Amino acid sequence: MPSNPRNKPAGSGPGRGSPRSRTAARPGERVSSGRPRTRPLDAEAVAQAAEERPRVSSSERALGMTWRLLILGVVMAALAVTLAQSLRVYFAQAKEMAQLQQQIDQTKREIATLDDQLARWKDPAFVKAEARTRLGWVVPGETGYRVIGADGKPIGGDSTVLAPSKPSTGMWWQQMWGSVGVADAPAEEK
Repeated sequence: MPSNPRNKPAGSGPGRGSPRSRTAARPGERVSSGRPRTRPLDAEAVAQAAEERPRVSSSERALGMTWRLLILGVVMAALAVTLAQSLRVYFAQAKEMAQLQQQIDQTKREIATLDDQLARWKDPAFVKAEARTRLGWVVPGETGYRVIGADGKPIGGDSTVLAPSKPSTGMWWQQMWGSVGVADAPAEEK
């Protein structure tokens, strides 16, 4: 039975359940802590080690420090170049967004003005007033008057009435072409 490793008692020998670990010493071996053994420090050994160590001059130390600073400066410059491009794009987009926001606000104001005009044109009283002022129309049963100034032009009201100076006689297409000619020649402003 002792020749079969499975039948060994749990406390005997290496293996599973053994109280001894792999790092434990075997019978007859010395246990080491894994660190090399050192001698106690004495003043002579310390002085001898300090003399054996090469001396570094202050200029060599400064040169090493200069190289480190130079490398650090190159790395910082590379980061600055990388970030500068991103910041330039960011500020350009922010400026463009501000301009677009101003255009949106202006368009909203124009839309509000046009909605207001549309609401006024839906009011029959406003349409009548505009017809009287701009076109010189009168309600049936009323008599319309125009005051003519010394220069022969109407005073008051809007002078943008586009009417031919003399009634056209002719075919309908000639009358239509005459209205195109009147519309093409805007009235001169004072």
